Amino acid sequence: MKYTLIVVAVIVGLLLTMLGLGIFTHIFDNHERAGHFDIYSNSKVPDSSVQSTLYYKRHLLTGRLNGYYLDPNNPDRILFSSDDIFHGTKGSCGTFLYDGPSKQLTRLRRWPYSGRLWSPDSRFILLDRATVHELSTGEEVDLTGSVSRLDGDRVELSMLEWSPDSQRLAGVVTIAPDGRILDRDLVEISLAPLRVKYVATISDSSLVWTEKEIRWMGGKLQVAAPSIPERKIIVKSPEVSGWTTNPPSAPPQPVLHEHYCSTVEDQAK
Repeated sequence: MKYTLIVVAVIVGLLLTMLGLGIFTHIFDNHERAGHFDIYSNSKVPDSSVQSTLYYKRHLLTGRLNGYYLDPNNPDRILFSSDDIFHGTKGSCGTFLYDGPSKQLTRLRRWPYSGRLWSPDSRFILLDRATVHELSTGEEVDLTGSVSRLDGDRVELSMLEWSPDSQRLAGVVTIAPDGRILDRDLVEISLAPLRVKYVATISDSSLVWTEKEIRWMGGKLQVAAPSIPERKIIVKSPEVSGWTTNPPSAPPQPVLHEHYCSTVEDQAK
């Protein structure tokens, strides 16, 4: 009887320990390691969404992580976004850059879902859809200001990837020159000086350019995929492209998430 009570007590103790660990730690969460950062995600259950938290060496950065991009050359620096509007001025809502050794948290945008694409040399990051942010100076270049429609209006410009030397970007101009059929024009964008060079077009197709269809050879952007009926790749003449490298006359459109974190802003006043 005595040994039975001891066994029962041990089992109860283990159950209580596991329950405490489950409540106060992340032992039952999915865990992912990125450099020296830890990402924990709760298990998805019906009628709920997956929620992730971001830690740096046991220091909580946000309890509502949307996305993150680790510095390719520094395991202690990360770009991340969060939509935490539930903890007042202590909440992390926006797009942030965090440096572990200095514990410096810098908010780069007042809205989440903004940051992505570190340059290979870690000198630049891409914010929003097509804004290059230089980390050492904080200067930014909106690449959508380098192209425009023939009537001066802005065109849709998105980025694919950096060149290996971090001096250029592969981008895509999406436009319907005839007003009906969408073309996706692959372009090479140089930063210094700012210059846009047309490369090729996926014409009249629901398919889009991806990293698999392009390559960098000798510092130049090239097409790496053949033209097929499902993905017709052509080279257009400048006269029918529908856009120019002149700055647009129309002002930039507001970013979709620009006012997402206004709740935190209001409480900070």
